[in-house]
Formats: sequence, structure tokens, C-alpha cells
Amino acid sequence: MFYDFSHRHTPCTVDGTPDTVILSRDSKSTSFVTKEYLYNATFAPTSTAQGGSLLEVEGNTLIIQTMRPTTEKDRYCSAVKCNVQVEVQRYKQGYDGNDNEIGDSGFPAVQSDVFGFAQAVNARMRQEDLGILATTTHILYIQSIVDVKKPQEAKQPDRIVMNGLPYQVGAIDDLKLPNQYVIQLSEDVR
Repeated sequence: MFYDFSHRHTPCTVDGTPDTVILSRDSKSTSFVTKEYLYNATFAPTSTAQGGSLLEVEGNTLIIQTMRPTTEKDRYCSAVKCNVQVEVQRYKQGYDGNDNEIGDSGFPAVQSDVFGFAQAVNARMRQEDLGILATTTHILYIQSIVDVKKPQEAKQPDRIVMNGLPYQVGAIDDLKLPNQYVIQLSEDVR
């Protein structure tokens, strides 16, 4: 099917590798968020596109959320348009030989210019997903290659700076979507 629609082929890059895609808006959308940000993408069977891949096409950056092969082995994907670039910061404190704190503590950048899709948590989301923490204000979708730690793996939870504001990582779901993190963020008051 991919080759039958060559007039709709659009050049793109998948994780930095040149490729070709057929891109369309998701037609089943019912809300503003889904109408604006959800896309369907079809790739050739030889493409490297997979869940979690970063797709750049016509000045937009999208994260491929799911990928399933069609009967003709085309790669049919659901993708979400990135609406933020974030910076991941990690708590750092120096210690001497007696485990006494030395120097200033802080949150230096671990990784910058990370593309993602962020969504403010609302009452409907809390009703549909009982796993959302009471303190969560935003849900962030990013690639799993980003160096962000689960709160239980760090002395202090990582900080994510989004639109100039600091947020604390509350939980990371690495099972929901392939090769992606679904991160719950709360206001960072540290």
C-alpha cells in the first residue's frame, strides 16, 4: 500500500536517518488536543521506524508512539507532535572522606533540548487513569534514551525544566509505550 500512494510520499528523518513517510491527521479525534497533536504515519516495510523513534517532517518533530505492520508489511504508526523541549537536571552534592557535605549543591543539566509531548493533567485524565499521583500536574512523553532516573533510583528526584519552570519527577512508566517514558511531573519546590 505504501508504494501505491507515491504521490503522498514526504521526505523525513527517523532518528536522524533519511526516510519517506505518508503523514495524515488522526481522523478519530474528538478533542482539541487529539485533533491538533495526533497523526498517523505509514512507512515502507524497509524503514527503521518503531515505537519511540523521533520523526522530523516538514518542520515538525513527532514521537512515534506505536507501530504495527499492515498485511502488506508496511509500518503503520501512531505519532504525537512534540510541543515542548525540556532539560533534565540531576541533584549534585560533593562529599569529603567523612561523608560531610562540601561545596554547593545544585541541579546541573544532564541533558538539554529533549523533544517531548507534555499534557496538563485534568479531572478527566484523573478519572480515566487511576495511577496518576495526587501531586501530578503534567504528563510528559519522551524517548527512553533520555537520561532521566526513576525517583527511587536517585537520592533526590530528577528535575525537568519545561517552558522555563522546574518540575519534579514523580513517577516514570517505562512499560506503557515501547521505547518511551511516560513521566508524571509535579511542581518542584526545592
